[in-house]
Amino acid sequence: MVSRDSPRHDDRIAVLSKLYGRYSIYPSEPPITQLEVQKNHSKPTGTGGFGDCWEGTFLGEHLVAMKAPRGDVREDQAAHVQRVNREVLVWKSLRHRNILQFIGLYYTGNTVYMLSPWMEHGNAIEYLQKNPQVDCVKLALQIAEGVEYLHTFVPVVVHGDLKGANIFISSSGEAKIADFGLSEMIAEDGGKNYSTSWFAAGTRRWQAPELVNANIPEEARRTTASDIFAFGRLLIEVFTLRAPFPDTTNEVELAQRVAAGELPKRPKDHDIVARGLDRSMWELITDCCRFQPVQRPSASDVVHRLQLLVMARESSADGDRPGRSSIRASVKSLGQALLCHD
Repeated sequence: MVSRDSPRHDDRIAVLSKLYGRYSIYPSEPPITQLEVQKNHSKPTGTGGFGDCWEGTFLGEHLVAMKAPRGDVREDQAAHVQRVNREVLVWKSLRHRNILQFIGLYYTGNTVYMLSPWMEHGNAIEYLQKNPQVDCVKLALQIAEGVEYLHTFVPVVVHGDLKGANIFISSSGEAKIADFGLSEMIAEDGGKNYSTSWFAAGTRRWQAPELVNANIPEEARRTTASDIFAFGRLLIEVFTLRAPFPDTTNEVELAQRVAAGELPKRPKDHDIVARGLDRSMWELITDCCRFQPVQRPSASDVVHRLQLLVMARESSADGDRPGRSSIRASVKSLGQALLCHD
């Protein structure tokens, strides 16, 4: 947006920085220039299966994450470019308090970086490990509200890779869904331009059984129902701070358990239950992880049920303070109404 040829480019940077700092918005086009962003270190701060991430400084004062997608060994350059373009197409369209903001693209040489605000608390699991006092149920509700936004967006967006490592936490402690590399807008053309590696991608411990059991790539297409299944697995991760099936290290055994849609054993440790993994939460997890996709709740249903659980915990924490009994009664009656509706 700002080039060295721009008159008084330093002044323009200062104005843009002030606007971005105040409103947290920035035009995603045209691409960001070298005057607008710089890497802070020579080595990436994180490395994943599909890319590396650097810390950078944006507009001279704002910390940002600079994600550089890496090509998959199973795809050619054209497929890699298509995958990056698809991720950007989805991500830049989204704006919600529980979705990590897309700032823009920065090109240098043969590398393209996707910029987003720096999340100083890291991902959700890292955050919860360092901050055991955090209300896990409220955090789960924030994530669910982000999923609901995606699933009710027009056109509908399927995230495709929900897990703790893809949920980041802002400086204010708010959950932000990130990594749209496997996401898809349902209104697209049926997937004829998608590579086999795209259909096969995903993280097995969080995958729905219908994706693992698919006989052809098209049957492995991720859906809102498979997102809900992954969200159920994510809930287990949030409360236990461990990935699903943590003791299963054999890949063949893991694949069999995932293909069968096996539900991990319910943890009953006092600390885990106290964090919110009680009977009602486990019932929600069980419903999200139903083997049949049509039996899983919608994202909106999940949000409503988590809202009830948050209200119930707040009511319980407040004890018998004046006026709280009526709130507890309202929570109970609303829960019964929702169960009858289901």
